[in-house]
Amino acid sequence: MLKVLSLFSGIGAFEKALTNLEVDYELIGYCEIDKYASESYSAIHGVSEAMNLGDITKVNEKSLPKDIDLITYGFPCQDISLAGKQQGLFNDDGSQTRSGLFFEALRIIEETRPKIAIAENVKNLISKKFNAQFQVVLASLESAGYNNYYQILNAKDFGIPQNRERVFIVSIRKDIDTGLFKFPEPFPLDKRLKDLLESEVDEKYYLSSKALEKMTLSFDKAGKNLIDIVGHSGTGGQREHIHTIDGGIGALSATDYKQPKQIVINQIGQMYPNSGNPQAGRIYSAEGISPTMDTCSGGNRMPKILTPENTKKGYTETVKDGSINFDLQIRKLTPKECFRLMGFDDESFHKAEAVNSNTQLYKQAGNSIVVDVLKELFCMMLDENGDIYV
Repeated sequence: MLKVLSLFSGIGAFEKALTNLEVDYELIGYCEIDKYASESYSAIHGVSEAMNLGDITKVNEKSLPKDIDLITYGFPCQDISLAGKQQGLFNDDGSQTRSGLFFEALRIIEETRPKIAIAENVKNLISKKFNAQFQVVLASLESAGYNNYYQILNAKDFGIPQNRERVFIVSIRKDIDTGLFKFPEPFPLDKRLKDLLESEVDEKYYLSSKALEKMTLSFDKAGKNLIDIVGHSGTGGQREHIHTIDGGIGALSATDYKQPKQIVINQIGQMYPNSGNPQAGRIYSAEGISPTMDTCSGGNRMPKILTPENTKKGYTETVKDGSINFDLQIRKLTPKECFRLMGFDDESFHKAEAVNSNTQLYKQAGNSIVVDVLKELFCMMLDENGDIYV
């Protein structure tokens, strides 16, 4: 039986992937400092919160078993992400940032020497800006006795309609590394965002009439295709512009200021263009794929969907070639839809919903890892019995 220690656990995406693959595993413990995420983890996976090791800086690594097969650790990205402070692993005074908690995971890996350790983080970790610090990560793991393999994987390449690029670092203990490991190959996406949407949604998720009235629609010269939505967002009257593009939606966020604002059928665009954040307030297509979810989804910046069906507002716009009637309907993604976009089934969502608020559920989805990507990754290192073969 695979023995697993989960660090920076969130709601347990790694564990959910193993469960979906029907891999029989023993959870040594999980480690999550956020009490709300811990409650969801416990509910989803049916384990006692007494298994939560809590603050990773206080974990006694010497008390942990020495026969662990797998350690998973999606260490914090706040100081690496483009939307974060971009301090990297260290502050100016040399102290560790939140992303520097990598070294706490390293401390545990060095002591327990699992067969495999898997890390996940934003792709900016391997950018030119952080190359020197990323090399520190790799060198530290190598010194601990591991061969390291890393690659950026996008959720849209593995069955989930979300443009979510993340770097995965697979560290295999040198004495067992066969050299056979390789990352999974992408496959065609057969789902669109609309395939994951709920059929009936509460009125509270819809944009108010007052907000809709601030939007102006424009069409192509034939007067048939919506190409732009121009208006004002928020109390500051910040101008928003939406331009047509073939595709879907980027990554969903867990922080309000980073959260894409709306999802529009057959449209992608941008609200808050002067925010300094390329993701803030984007407009997307339900015919395409979802934006990357991060940790501040919820509130006014939660992604929203525009659908021409079940009209709540009739919109008439005068264009060069005449008057166009367009039915406008915009709403936020629901927490359940966000969980679906992270690869969690509805049963898991309802278990988490029973112990947490929508605010926390949005955050937990944005903080998580796409389960379907992890499934494909595990298939490259586990045989049909769940035994490690790389």
